[in-house]
Amino acid sequence: MHSSKETDDCQWAQRVNHVWIVRNRLDDNAAAWLQYLSQRDDPRLVDCCRAARRMCELRPKYVDPKPWFYSGLFSLATHDEARNFLADHLVTLAAVPAMSDDEKLEGRIAGISPEIRRLIVILRQTLTKL
Repeated sequence: MHSSKETDDCQWAQRVNHVWIVRNRLDDNAAAWLQYLSQRDDPRLVDCCRAARRMCELRPKYVDPKPWFYSGLFSLATHDEARNFLADHLVTLAAVPAMSDDEKLEGRIAGISPEIRRLIVILRQTLTKL
């Protein structure tokens, strides 16, 4: 049985994902990710929701919380899961720890703006501290 805090983290993550306006249906992919974990009774569900909440808390004030939230939410995805759920979401895909040694992804990142590359580095560093 999950504790009240664990349930709160999961409900919070679902609620936040549901209300945000995002690009390329990232909200739908995130909902599918949560459903995927839930259907498998995967213990990562609680940990991912908790990581999403914690990343939002750790982000600098007045910074868009979405990249922080989604990087936390997908932080425990495997390489294949990340590729499946995040194919059209480069920043979140690049932040997933399991993707850190993907050479194709690193090539794609090299072609984006320095500001976005810095954000990816910061998200990766923050995830390692959770």
